This record gives sequence, C-alpha cells and structure tokens, in this order.
Amino acid sequence: MSIIRWNPVRDPWLEMKRAQEEMDRLFRSLWSNDETGRGAPGLFPAMNLSADKEQVKIRCEMPGVPQEKIDLSIDRDTLTIKGQRELEQKGSDVSYHRRERRGGYFNRTLSLPFEVDPEKASAKYSNGVLEVTVQRAEASKPRQVSIKVD
Repeated sequence: MSIIRWNPVRDPWLEMKRAQEEMDRLFRSLWSNDETGRGAPGLFPAMNLSADKEQVKIRCEMPGVPQEKIDLSIDRDTLTIKGQRELEQKGSDVSYHRRERRGGYFNRTLSLPFEVDPEKASAKYSNGVLEVTVQRAEASKPRQVSIKVD
C-alpha cells in the first residue's frame, strides 16, 4: 500500500470543471451557425408555425435565397422546405473576422399539428420571407358525435 500525496494543482473538482467546459465547448460548436462555434444556435430557415381549427400558417425567414432555389412539399402532416443559399466567395484580399451566415443547401422538415390537404395550400414569397397557408384535411377535423339514450 502506498500513500499518494494530495497535489492542489490536480484538484479533482478543477479537473471536473475543465471537463465540463470542454463538453460545453463541443456542444456549442455542434449547434452554432458559424465555423468557429461562436454564432447563435439555431436552424435555417427560422420558422414560426401557428394553427387554428381550420388551417396552419408557416412563416419562414430565408434572406438571400432566390425563389427559384426553394422547393416546398407537403405530405399529410409533414412540410418539407429545401433550398440553396449562395453567399459571396471569400476573395484572396478579404479576411473575415466573423462569419455567421451560412451558404449552401438546406433541408427542414416540420411536423404539422394535424393532417392537412396539400391541394388547398398556398405560398407567397416576398422580401426573403416565405408564408405558407394550408387548410386542415376534412378527415382530420373533429366531429360531433350525438349520444342516444336507450
């Protein structure tokens, strides 16, 4: 049996804190918007979804994406948006100090709160904002059931 002398430099609590900071840094870089891991977390395009008894409205912000590069599809209760955003290329005389906007292909799939009718969908794209309105499918609308007494 040997005695191990306690060394304050190797404090286990400091080692645990260092490991936690490394894990935080790793996850921040995985979910950030830029290559350095310093951007705000999030997905592209940013979406808002609202629904009432009759329809679903989706609003997607896609600055810099031309309309002809957007593909929108709806299948029952799933909406998929695919597209491509091209950003300016880094020139030989340009050095970025911060680059949070990404370019390239994107693909977002969103589950809707109920089944919708793709035939009753409309979409409008203006100033980098896509607004999609889809009517609820008749089969998914709630029905009133009458109760009979014997």
